[in-house]
Amino acid sequence: MAYAKQLREQLSTVSTLMNGIVKKAETEGNRGLTNEEATQFDNATTHYDQLEASIARAERAETISNDLSKVSKDQLIELFPADNAKANRELEVSAHAKAFGNYLRHGRTGISAEDAAVLAKFRNATLMSTTTNSQGGYIVPIGFSDKLEVATKWYGGADVCGSFSTETGNILNWPTVNDTTNMGRIIGQNVQMTTTALVFGEVVFSSFIFSSDIVLIPDALMTDSAFDLDGLLANLLGIRMGRLKNNKFTVGVGTTEPLGIVTAAVAAGNTVASGTGATIVFDDLTNLEHAVDPSYRSSPNAKYMFADTTLKGLKKLKDSANRPIWTPQALAGQTLLGNESMINGHPYVINQDMAAVAAGADAVLFGDLSKFMIRKVAGGPVVKRLDERFADSLQVAFLAFDRADSQLLDAGTHPIAILTT
Repeated sequence: MAYAKQLREQLSTVSTLMNGIVKKAETEGNRGLTNEEATQFDNATTHYDQLEASIARAERAETISNDLSKVSKDQLIELFPADNAKANRELEVSAHAKAFGNYLRHGRTGISAEDAAVLAKFRNATLMSTTTNSQGGYIVPIGFSDKLEVATKWYGGADVCGSFSTETGNILNWPTVNDTTNMGRIIGQNVQMTTTALVFGEVVFSSFIFSSDIVLIPDALMTDSAFDLDGLLANLLGIRMGRLKNNKFTVGVGTTEPLGIVTAAVAAGNTVASGTGATIVFDDLTNLEHAVDPSYRSSPNAKYMFADTTLKGLKKLKDSANRPIWTPQALAGQTLLGNESMINGHPYVINQDMAAVAAGADAVLFGDLSKFMIRKVAGGPVVKRLDERFADSLQVAFLAFDRADSQLLDAGTHPIAILTT
C-alpha cells in the first residue's frame, strides 16, 4: 500500500490547505472568500480530484492483488461448532477452498470423492435455502466470497445502507409503528387512564434471485495450472452481480424486483422540488435537509447520495457568504471508501445509478440511509459449472446467483427525502 499511502499523504496536504482557506474566512468575521482565495481553492479542488482518482486506482489494484483467502477467527467459529479445535476448523475451511477450486477447474465429475464430500458438507451445513440442488451448485468459500464482495463494492453506493440476513428466503413481514402524533396526558387523582392505540404497519421483504449470467472460459485456459481461475471468476461475477444489485437497490420498481431507495423515497411522497429546474442552488439543499425530521437529520447515518456528475456541480456551489459548501476531510491513512468529505456539513455517498441533474430528475437523496434495508439470504452466492452446453466450442460455462431484496422502513415519518430538479 506504499504508493496509495504516498498519494493519500499528498491528499491530506491539499485537504489541509483547502480547509485553511475556509477557516480563515470564518475567523475573520465569517466573510466571503476573496477572488484570490476562491481561485486558490478551485485550483486545489482540481488537484484534490486528480489525487482522489489516482488513489482509487492504486487502492483497487492493491486490494485485488492481496490474498483475501485468509479466514478470521470469527468466521471460522460461525462455520463450525465451538467445540472443534481451532486447528481443525482452519484445516476444514482450507479444504473447502481447495475443493471449490478443484470443482471450478475440473467440474463435478472430475473432482475426488474427498473433495465432493467436503463441498457437500458445506452445502448441507450452511445453506438453508431451496435454490441449490444436487446438480452441481456449491456455495463459495470465504476467500472467494471476499474477493467477490470487493469486486461488488466498487460498483456500489447502496452498500452503505442497512442490511440483515435470513436463513431462508421466505416472505418476511417487518413490522413498523408510527406513534409520533401521540403523547401522554396529565390526569387528576382517581381518574382512569385513557387508552391510545398504537398504529402498526409492515414492510414486506421477498427474496429475488440475482444472476450473473453465464461466463465462458476456454478449455485451453482451464488447463493452465498457473492460471488464477478463482480470482478471475470472483472478479467477473462480483462486478456483474454488483452492478445489478446496486441498480435494483437504487431504482428498482418493486413487485417483480427489489424496491430501490429512489423509488421508495418518491413513493413515500417526501420529495422537494428544486426552484431552478435543471440546476441545483444552495437553498435547494437546505430545503432538502429540512424535509427530513430532526431525529433522522441528526443521525450519524444521515448522508447525501448522488451521482459523481452531481458532485462535480456541488463542489462549485457556494453558500450565501461565497464559501464552498464542499469541504474535504480525507486524512493520511484513511482508505478511499472511508472518505468523509462533506457537502454542507454532511457526508455523502457516490452512487452511479442515481440520475444526473436534469429537468425532472430525482438527482439527490438525503436522510438516514440506515433506514433503507437490504435483505440477504444466507448461503449465497452459489456458483455452478456447466460442462456440456458449450463443449462444441471448447468452452466451460460458469454462472453465479444470489438472493436478496430491499425496502425502505418508513412508518410515515419519512427518514429519507429526495430532491427533484
